[in-house]
Amino acid sequence: MNVDRILGVGAVLLAIPIGVASRGFGVGSPKSPGAGFWPLLIALVMAGLGLSLILRPTPNAMPAAEESRWGRFVISLGTLAFYVVALELLGYLLATVVMLFVQLRWVESRSWKSSAVIAVLTAVVSLVLFRVLLKVSLPEGVIPLPRGW
Repeated sequence: MNVDRILGVGAVLLAIPIGVASRGFGVGSPKSPGAGFWPLLIALVMAGLGLSLILRPTPNAMPAAEESRWGRFVISLGTLAFYVVALELLGYLLATVVMLFVQLRWVESRSWKSSAVIAVLTAVVSLVLFRVLLKVSLPEGVIPLPRGW
């Protein structure tokens, strides 16, 4: 049996008790959801994805020349550890730009230019979304931000 199929069976078997338990909390309706609405929705999505893995698993064939992904994994973990430590010191904007740039350049193998552009745009858009629209307090760090932000 294929690993995808085993994971699909596991997802479906896990979704069943979650769905049953969520009905016990009261599902409500889409206009007035009860406490069990979101768990039931998640269980249905989980079961659907599990069924898709059971019915159409991905082939196990890996290209022989594929490089090990451990280096990228270590870079990802190191970048996330850096982000946790640097968030308060550098601030949200700068720490996010650095973290995204490293992830895009050395984990995803994007070009220098696209990594820089995507990292800066993503950090600025997320800063505006969280700070301006959602009014979430984020660490300022070394880059002073305008008062309305």
